[in-house]
Amino acid sequence: MGLYINKGKHPTVFKNNKKISEPNQELVRKDYLTEIIDEQQQANVSLINAINAMKHQFLNQEVVQASHLNTITTQLNELRTSNLQHKEYEELIIHLLKTQEDLQKQLSEKISKQEEFQMGVLNRLDQQEALTEKIFRQINHIRSILFERTNYLAEKIDEGYKITSSYVYNLMTGSDQPVTFYLMNNKNTEKQK
Repeated sequence: MGLYINKGKHPTVFKNNKKISEPNQELVRKDYLTEIIDEQQQANVSLINAINAMKHQFLNQEVVQASHLNTITTQLNELRTSNLQHKEYEELIIHLLKTQEDLQKQLSEKISKQEEFQMGVLNRLDQQEALTEKIFRQINHIRSILFERTNYLAEKIDEGYKITSSYVYNLMTGSDQPVTFYLMNNKNTEKQK
């Protein structure tokens, strides 16, 4: 605070037109209690400033920690949800694996029964093939027998025909020549014509 000069009532008080030589203070009076109080007040101001700065930092830290806490809480909730979903997926997979295992057992049993059925069919086919071959051999045997018998019968019929025709020829012509000679003469006659 500057020096107050009342120019209306006391214009010359504290006014000096001369050059002031420095230092112009001859006597210093110290009041230690005032100094201590001033120092304490300065310390109090510094302490209040430090407390305010710490309070500000504390509030900032509280906001940051609340944000971190919200983030951690969200992550924990997500982890819990994910863990529950994971457990549900595990149970579903275990159920599906058991169902696949049951289906595999059923399929294995069906395949085993099918293999047994196919083996039975193959055995029957083998037996059928053996029977077919046997029947084929028997048919061939019968065919050869029929062929032989047919030839034999044809020869016998031919011989019987010749004998019968010779007999009838002899009866009709009274000649003793065989029919074959007569047939040969007829053929020669026809060729000559």
